[in-house]
Amino acid sequence: MTSDGRYWPTLTRTRNHATATLSGVGRVERALWVLVAVGLVGDLLTTYYGLRLGLTESNPVARAAMGQFGFAAMVALKLFAVGVGVACRQLLSERHGPLVPAGLAVPWLAATGINLSLYAAVV
Repeated sequence: MTSDGRYWPTLTRTRNHATATLSGVGRVERALWVLVAVGLVGDLLTTYYGLRLGLTESNPVARAAMGQFGFAAMVALKLFAVGVGVACRQLLSERHGPLVPAGLAVPWLAATGINLSLYAAVV
């Protein structure tokens, strides 16, 4: 086995392609993915706390899943949604890419806000 450099151009090209792919995501889309994470955690935490206060989940699918499998089902549903979003993002152009994280972040941030407003009514 030698390191005569025959394979270096291939490896360099592969690394540069991966770097180019990561740098292809713009600042706006990165910020939206951060908002997805904030919304996901916020929705999970406020839902968990609301359930502890005696509130009920309004989403019938999530309510049924949590009734069957507990709160872990809610976490699994959120992670499944992120996985679908990431997979669908690969199918879109750079121009339309930010639509995926926006479509995840907006409802989860709204749900967090709604949950927080319900706490004011309960407490």
